Amino acid sequence: MRATNIKWDTDGDLELLQELPTEIEIPVRMTDAEEISDYVSEQTGFCHYGFELAD
Repeated sequence: MRATNIKWDTDGDLELLQELPTEIEIPVRMTDAEEISDYVSEQTGFCHYGFELAD
């Protein structure tokens, strides 16, 4: 599973937005939405406004 279409919170910094990943691979053991959300932020150090999950 992977997080896609991640809406990063970069305070409008478009240059920084271009450097952040558009997809993040989620470990198989993670199924809880809050745990996945935290994992996505922890991978880059940036908060996000949401994402979609894809297989």
